[in-house]
Amino acid sequence: MSSAIHEPTQEDVPRLHDLIRAHAAFERGTATLTRDELEALVLGSCQPIRFLVAKREGDLEGYAAITFDWSVWHARRYAHLECLFVAEAFRGQGLGARLLASARAVALAEGADRMEWQTPAWNVDASRFYSREGAETEAKTRFTVHL
Repeated sequence: MSSAIHEPTQEDVPRLHDLIRAHAAFERGTATLTRDELEALVLGSCQPIRFLVAKREGDLEGYAAITFDWSVWHARRYAHLECLFVAEAFRGQGLGARLLASARAVALAEGADRMEWQTPAWNVDASRFYSREGAETEAKTRFTVHL
């Protein structure tokens, strides 16, 4: 039986929160998002972010998160794949490819002309995966200013 990919429900929030924290830890960071904040994002009427979860027999195995922005150069809306994460126990089974394809479908349905994302330079496995899935790299330097 393969995982079903769908938008999360209220019952998915605790496990999704765990996956988000595991993803941040994997990328050597910390997620400060609380369960209450996540629940508001998942169940709120105005969703600034779209989540997809991969679920099999009641267990969440991975997730994707998509936001949208506007491109001045292209005068079009585009999607940003904020996160794509598969729990370690479920990697290598094609789940990442299915989540990515589902995220692409959401982006297309929302009128986006492309989807962009980033991954840490040290995450060679992710880079290989994205290349196999047809993604192209763009050499840029990422900047952050904390406000």
